This record gives sequence, C-alpha cells and structure tokens, in this order.
Amino acid sequence: MIGGLEKQRWFVLILTFFLVGFPSSWGESAAISYFPFSDIQRGMKAVGKTVFYGTKVEDFRLEVIDVVEGNKVEESYFVVKVVDKKLKEMGGISAGMSGSPVFIRGKIAGALSYSWETKDNLVGVVTPIEAMLSLWEKESIQEEETTSFALTPGSTVFVVGLGERASGEVANQLRKRFYLQEIFTIPRLSWGGTRASENYSLQPGSAIGIQLVRGDAEIMSIGTLTLRDGDRILALGHPFLHRGEANYFLSSVYVNFSLQGMDLPFKVGTVIEEVGIIDQDRSAGVAGKIGVMPEVSKIIIKVRNGGEEREYNFEVARDEDILVDILPGLVLDAMDRSIDSQASGSANVKLKLEGEDFSWQEEYFWVSDTDIASTTSGGLGEVLKIVLRNPYREINLAQLDMEIDIASGVQHAWLISLDLPKVVERGEEAEGKINLFLWREGERVASFSFLVPADFLPGTAEITVRGKSDGNLGLDAGREGISFSPFFGDYLQQQLETVHSEGLIVEISSKAGSSPPDERVYFTQWVSLPLILEGSSSQKVWIR
Repeated sequence: MIGGLEKQRWFVLILTFFLVGFPSSWGESAAISYFPFSDIQRGMKAVGKTVFYGTKVEDFRLEVIDVVEGNKVEESYFVVKVVDKKLKEMGGISAGMSGSPVFIRGKIAGALSYSWETKDNLVGVVTPIEAMLSLWEKESIQEEETTSFALTPGSTVFVVGLGERASGEVANQLRKRFYLQEIFTIPRLSWGGTRASENYSLQPGSAIGIQLVRGDAEIMSIGTLTLRDGDRILALGHPFLHRGEANYFLSSVYVNFSLQGMDLPFKVGTVIEEVGIIDQDRSAGVAGKIGVMPEVSKIIIKVRNGGEEREYNFEVARDEDILVDILPGLVLDAMDRSIDSQASGSANVKLKLEGEDFSWQEEYFWVSDTDIASTTSGGLGEVLKIVLRNPYREINLAQLDMEIDIASGVQHAWLISLDLPKVVERGEEAEGKINLFLWREGERVASFSFLVPADFLPGTAEITVRGKSDGNLGLDAGREGISFSPFFGDYLQQQLETVHSEGLIVEISSKAGSSPPDERVYFTQWVSLPLILEGSSSQKVWIR
C-alpha cells in the first residue's frame, strides 16, 4: 500500500512529466514521431523541406516510386521523384539539398541523401530516419562500423577565398584522401540579401555548413538539416568524409544562388555564423550539437616581401590528417598573394608549434630558382607531416605561428673542391672550406663548420660534401646514415634535417671497427648555406 505522502509525491512526479516531458535519457528517439520505413509504399505522396534562397525554408512535393528493403533499416532506402513545378524549373535535386527532411502524412520519414544523376535530376534517394536516429545512440554507433549503407554518395566541397593554384593543391589532397563527388572553387561572396535576424534559428530544412577551415579562407560543404531535438541535430543522410567520430564546425548558411554544374545543380552559400559541432560522420549521415564548439588549430601566417607585410589567420578543425593535407595550400596562397608571381627567391621561415604539453620552434631557409612559394609550401608541408605524424605521441596542435621573409633572386652554385684540416678532433667543431662557381659571378670560397660525434670511431675517415640542390626534398630520408631513434627529440632532428632545399650534406664514413671490413660506418650532417648547390667532393682525414 502507498501511503498518503507517497501518493502526493507520485502525483507531483507524474504531473511534472506531463507538463515538462520525460527526461531525454529515457529513450531519446521515443519522443520523436516518425513515419516507419516498413509502412512506406510506392505511390505515396511526400513533402520535402529545404532552402532555395536566403534562409527561408520552403516545401517541395515528391512521390515515392520504389522501396528497397535490405537486411536491416541501415541498409534500406526509398526512391522519390520530384513532382514539384518550382523544383523542376530550378533544375531538380541539387547538391546542398542532402539532408532535406522528407515527410509522409505529416511525419518525418527520412532525409533526401542524393540524386541519381539522370538527365533532369528529378529522382532522389532517401535515407530512412530510423537509420539516422541511430547516430544518437552510442551502442548503434559502435555497431554501425561493421555495416554500410547500401548507397554511399560522395560529398560536394567548396574551397572559398583561395587563389587558383592553392585551391587546386587543396582539392588534389582532399581527393586523394576522401571520396568526394565534386570540389568547387569559388571566390569569397558578399551577402546576396539581408542577413538573417538575430532570432533566426536552425530548423528542419535549414541550410547548414560543415566546415573544415574558417577565417581568411573557408573549406566547407553545404547541406540541409534533417532533424533537430533540442540542441542535437541530424543532417545529410549520407557521410561527409566518413571519419566516424568527427570534429567539424557546424554553421548556419545563407543560400546566395544555385548553379548548374556538369552533373547536377549545386547551391552556393555564405556562412552566417558557426553555431556548433559535427561530432559524428557515419554512413547514415552526420550528427552534431548546437552550442558546443569543435576543437581547433589556430594558424597564423605572416609574410614579409620587401617592405610589405601581410597576415593571414585561419582556424582548422583539429584533425591530424586534415591539417597535413590543407596547410601547404594555405601557405602557398599566402605567398602567392604576397609575391604575385611564380618567381625564384629565398624564404627564411620561423616556425612555432604549440600543442598538448608540447612546444617546439625552428627556423628554416629555403631557396628555389623557379618557384619559391611552391618550394616553401612543400617544405613546410613535410615538416608538419614529420612532426604531427611522429610515431611517439599525439601532438593535438593548438596553434601554429609562421613568419616568412621572402627575398627575390637566388644564388646558384657548383661545388669545385673541398679543403678540410688533416686531423679532426671528435666532439669538437671543425672548420672547412669549399670552392664554388657562382652563377655568372665566377669562383668563390665559402666556409662551413661541422661536428664529428664524440663517440665516432677514431682512425682514417672519408668526408664527402655534396650540395643539396633544389627539388630534393626528402630524398635523403632513406639513406643508410639515418636510423630510427628511441628519443622523440633525436627523431625530429634526424628527420627534419632532410627537409631543406639549400646548403651542404656532410657525410663522414669509416671502415674502422666495421664488420665485414667493406661495410662503412656513416654519420650524416646538414649544414645551412643560402644558395642552391650542386656537385660533390671528398677528402680523407684522421679522426682522433
């Protein structure tokens, strides 16, 4: 028997549930009324919602023409045909409409995930809403890795605000790593209409942006929000980059206009503001949260060319692979804008990286007799790849600061001969000289210093000095003299010595103590010289 006080407590609790609602943890999808996939039949009328212009969500009419049932709902879909006059006149289903919620008898049934590229783009595939709701359930997310949606279309990505050369570089890198339907390069757009009011909020059918980069350039995909439950959202109806657990910007978008592409129309839009995070990127779509922002890596690039200095600022979704793929393009664009030509020259680069319990800075000098911007961006890309993809620890890059000083022109030289001391002490810095022939300036002498390790075997050794000419980035990484070190700092020093386009490579080899006797013991060192040097020369010395 329940006492009087207990009855009052239960009455208050039940009344609260009726007035406020059941807690979301009591079955999150149960409160969402949807049209079951099992009830969908051919010939049913449906209504889709999307934004054609600005931020206004509009309806468009569809008809179910086929239902394809797999072993489970995650492998099922249904096919619709556009019967809406306005959408037909606009060219049919477009890239950017992915995620448009489809309603049958007033209940959400799924998300328009992509169009079959027919002549008129009037036939589309719809992902069942049950498959998308699983993105909100942790158990289903783990199981989903072993399943695959029957049809997995690629995403359309926009590279906004980068020059033609840098856009091409970024597009090529993204195509290599991810399956993408289209990559469009467009200039930065101004508003094509009145900016959305402060009271504007995302709703099913609203245009959204999924951004990898924001700031002085943007890399993003435009889609449509399918379902919103409080601060949680579902969108697309297909994967973006299929990264699983993800870390992208979620943005509200103003649709400027639509264009007819080679295969299908596509929406072009402008980010209104970043409003949250996309944290799941799965076969059935993407999921995210409004009001929770992703982790970012701040990128600051300062370029000085003569007396002019320019600064470029970006925020990149903190993802190791995306950073490695995108950074060279951002550097290339910054230098292209500053130089405004593909020219020879030199670049002195100061680099500083800050991460989780990690701080590292270094200075590099690159030269090129053809294209200094491309050489520098490629070199910095290699540096970032070595640091971020090291086998020791995850960096979680928080900020990268880069200062690039550009000088026009470059010295090209050929090595003629080598002059070294006859006796070289171990553990002490030694001085050497090289005779050079400079381009159209004749013979010159240049001094350099090198260090023989204190534990190097004494006796006769051969020292070879060779030029590290332009374009040889990374060619020395596989040399016998470079071995894996168990210490992170030593590893970085060894690997990063290969990422230079100028100077000397000093190789010291000895047969002393080696077995078999024809095997040599190597030590390799890089020496910076501000010129492109070709050729090599050797001399025997005594190590003591």
